[in-house]
Amino acid sequence: MGFKTEWLLETLIKAYLESRTPIGSESLRMIIQEAHTFGISSATIRNHFKRLTHEGALSQNHSSSGRVPTNQALKDYWRAKLNPHECLEVDLQRLQEASMHYGIFSVVETYQKAHLQSVHNYAHRWLILDFGALQIALDYHRKLEAFTATLVGLECQAIHQIALSVCAMRLAAQIESFYQKRFYFGLGFLAQLGACGHEALLLDILEGHIFRYLKEGLYFESLLPLGFLGVLQPIKTQGEETKMLCVGSLEQNFESFYHAIAQAS
Repeated sequence: MGFKTEWLLETLIKAYLESRTPIGSESLRMIIQEAHTFGISSATIRNHFKRLTHEGALSQNHSSSGRVPTNQALKDYWRAKLNPHECLEVDLQRLQEASMHYGIFSVVETYQKAHLQSVHNYAHRWLILDFGALQIALDYHRKLEAFTATLVGLECQAIHQIALSVCAMRLAAQIESFYQKRFYFGLGFLAQLGACGHEALLLDILEGHIFRYLKEGLYFESLLPLGFLGVLQPIKTQGEETKMLCVGSLEQNFESFYHAIAQAS
């Protein structure tokens, strides 16, 4: 694909994400003319349209002369435009507004700030983990007592990650129950996953399990239904470094969504 063809495709995709309507050659010509100091003829654009359609980047609705980007073209576009490894400063109020405005579901996982202060053996029946404002009780086991004693002074988030790494699932579950919070925005947009037969994935997202096995990155049909995009990336909110998962249709304007969040930083 030549530079001009690639540039025209990107310009068409931007226009399509804004309007969500097929883009014709004359409409694209006017968009280019308004945005740049140079022009391009409708005939030239139509020639590029034919090439892009042949290459599978564009499709045409029989009831319209305009073109729309294919799923493959949109996936390539988002791969080029989004950086899932960049840590974003996120304000939760503005995130909620952006999620509703752009039709994109988002979930942020946070932990309350608390350090393990001490571990108490109660009659060899219970282990009491004292976090100051709250205590966690676990069934006593000698090895567990020795293990938790090494965690004194650590923050609950670090303890949770260590517990998962050594399969101390009861400890991890207790910390998750008392100290972990998840903020969900645009939940209605996530219902499409259940409608597409992805109930297990829906539960993994709602219960936070997806944060345990998913790495930072962009996800398409290897995880989600065809036509969807998921982005897991590091963020900083309320002074805490954590992760955010966003899910929506490929045709949702993720670029403007992230721009709106960045404006609040």
